[in-house]
Amino acid sequence: MSRRIYASAFLIGLVSVGIAVGVYAVTGRGSLWGITGGESKIGGHLYKLLGLPVESLTYYQQFKLVPVFSDAAQTIVLAILLGGALPALLSGQFLLRHLPNRWMLLQAVAGGFLLGYGSRLALGCNIGNFLSAWTAAGINAITFTAALLVGVFGGLKITERVFMFRARAHKFSYLPPTWLQRVVGVVLALLGVALIPFLPPLVAVFWAAGIALGVLGTFSGICFGSCYRDLVKQEIASWVNVKAIGIILLTFSTGIYVIQLLGIPVSFGGVVPNISQIQIALGGLIFGVGIALAGSCIYSTEWRAGSGSIYSMTVLLSTIFLGMPTLALHYDFWRAIIPPILPSFSLYTVNPTLAYLLPLGFSLGLITLGISRDTGLRQTLTNLKIVLPTSQKH
Repeated sequence: MSRRIYASAFLIGLVSVGIAVGVYAVTGRGSLWGITGGESKIGGHLYKLLGLPVESLTYYQQFKLVPVFSDAAQTIVLAILLGGALPALLSGQFLLRHLPNRWMLLQAVAGGFLLGYGSRLALGCNIGNFLSAWTAAGINAITFTAALLVGVFGGLKITERVFMFRARAHKFSYLPPTWLQRVVGVVLALLGVALIPFLPPLVAVFWAAGIALGVLGTFSGICFGSCYRDLVKQEIASWVNVKAIGIILLTFSTGIYVIQLLGIPVSFGGVVPNISQIQIALGGLIFGVGIALAGSCIYSTEWRAGSGSIYSMTVLLSTIFLGMPTLALHYDFWRAIIPPILPSFSLYTVNPTLAYLLPLGFSLGLITLGISRDTGLRQTLTNLKIVLPTSQKH
């Protein structure tokens, strides 16, 4: 299982680099990926359909409500959901499960709300403000990570005191017939591929990459939220996701550094937002509490929802249709009271080699920490030291 996770982590890093190269091929300049900007637009579309004047809000004037399949940011959201469903369907393991009781429902709604609110206040989630921001050597990555971990710590305390012994999933599950799952899986896979030529080229890049990212998520079980939880609750940590996230970041950041050396320009504006570090920190803190309550990050919530988790579907719906639109309503308020000091910037604007050292050091730190704290791995290495001299005697 660990090999599958680490191989998938490497592939997620490669797909992330592939997005930058694909965007460069279409537009002449690469870019990095995120999720929650697109999710917030999808939420805005619903309220627009309900007749509410959401387009008059400052937030939706900045993040315009364009048609879903003409916008790469929205398309990747749907693609990850589709990709998350495909491995489960094609293997006959798509299982509707995790039907929450009232306490678990409250946990899902509260966690999802905070995920949506915090991510859009900070203008990025565990992808835009963490994975892609570290890759871009943005100082917002440092601020967001520090605040997020504090939020996760606090959120775990709330979870332990309020939800741990109350939130439960009902004993309900539904496994559709295997033949039906595989037929649906094949049809969806074919439709997903067939749609690519009909999409605008930039959107097609994000659609194909999103499907791959969703497939790899379900296939591996990788979750950024588990990584953060292990870092702040080390006594129960498995460290697997810490190492996996380190591998993703190492692969992604190295690839972006190399393609720039090869002459491919990359824009970091989308993942290094020009807002105050105070706003980044506040959003990261709220987002971290949301991760602890929801038990998942934005990325894993999507692929889990796609693979049949009713709990994750609830978290996702709360994120998109409650948390993010509420932040859109409050957007002017936060912009008015947060002083515009210490705006984000990328170290790539200073020196590319210096910039690369930031994500390189952080990713290697995660991997090294995971290896050093992994008791199972240490025991394996200890056993090898004992067995090896014995075998040599023969």
